[in-house]
Amino acid sequence: MTEKRFQTLTTALGWSGVALFVGIYAFEIAPHHGPPITIQWLREHFGQGGLIALNIAIVLAFLALLPYRRSTKGVWKSKGTFIAFVIALMTEMFGWPLLLFLLAPLVDVPQIARGFFDAVGHWPARVGTILSFAGVALVAGGWHQIHRATGMVTGGLYRIMRHPQYTGLLLFTLGWILHWPSVVTLALWPFLVAAYVWLARQEEKQALEDFGESYAAYAGRTKRFIPFVV
Repeated sequence: MTEKRFQTLTTALGWSGVALFVGIYAFEIAPHHGPPITIQWLREHFGQGGLIALNIAIVLAFLALLPYRRSTKGVWKSKGTFIAFVIALMTEMFGWPLLLFLLAPLVDVPQIARGFFDAVGHWPARVGTILSFAGVALVAGGWHQIHRATGMVTGGLYRIMRHPQYTGLLLFTLGWILHWPSVVTLALWPFLVAAYVWLARQEEKQALEDFGESYAAYAGRTKRFIPFVV
């Protein structure tokens, strides 16, 4: 398979994941009782295990829209942390907690979400879905800007942050913590943040070697993840 064909296939995979995610979870934003109708339909047709596997596959497809120009061990470690977060999230969210599945009945991982929603209502879930959609938009928007770029990209999203795609992934995962808080995902999220902060710094070192003062000036006036903050 040629490199061009591989890039075409991975791009199609990434955009398919975005489209399916939005199609399935857009119903979360509207007022509803119980799971969205899309989730109910998927559960009826694919079963609980199939629903978990499908959701994991859809979310991991976003990684195809992160076209790293240099493959490093750090890239794969960061991806691995994201994958672990997604697997833990989906298995717990759909009633098949990952650690319980592996260790039951020796370990009982407390679920936060049920009591949390009983106490505050379901508005955090809707806010979390909106944040996750915003994160997906940043991942997709960043891909759109850099997938054919040959030099520095400093316009559009990159005018206000140096790593919009990493911000998008972190915003996406933060949204899901609000959507379905659990012990495992709360424990994993700091590691996920640390992994992408570390990766961003490694990429910046390489960019400084490649572009010199031009990149140093760009980094000096543009925040890393959050515009005007950090």
